[in-house]
Amino acid sequence: MKRSIILTMAIFAAVSLSACNHEDKKVIQFGELPQEAQTFVDTHFADKQVSIVYHDTELADKDYEVIFTDGANIDFSKKGEWTEVEDRDTNGVPTAIMLQGIVDYVSTNFAGQYVVQLGKERSNYEVELNNGVEMVFDKEGQFLRYDD
Repeated sequence: MKRSIILTMAIFAAVSLSACNHEDKKVIQFGELPQEAQTFVDTHFADKQVSIVYHDTELADKDYEVIFTDGANIDFSKKGEWTEVEDRDTNGVPTAIMLQGIVDYVSTNFAGQYVVQLGKERSNYEVELNNGVEMVFDKEGQFLRYDD
């Protein structure tokens, strides 16, 4: 009896989690993104082709995701502000969207390397380079520490 109750609960949990994952993400058209997000993509990723756009209706930190045909992707808040950019191609994340302090630190201390992932948090920026080094910068672009 105890065994069947545990099994039933496990199956119920698995089905519930699976259903949540599919219902929370909805495919939308690029034109349905907030205007700020559309402008950001058109300005900084004009050379890329959009593959799919998701609207995540449950997660507060990641409300929209734009995925490009080359695998690059951008997460946007519900207001259309970028929260994370990942671009692992030969040029990486565009320097135009980075604070100058981040650009300067990377070019001075990691010549020949480039940023492949840039995350904007409430109080800092998280940066990953193409060689796997991860760093944290403050809101002004000052280096704080290496991350693991």
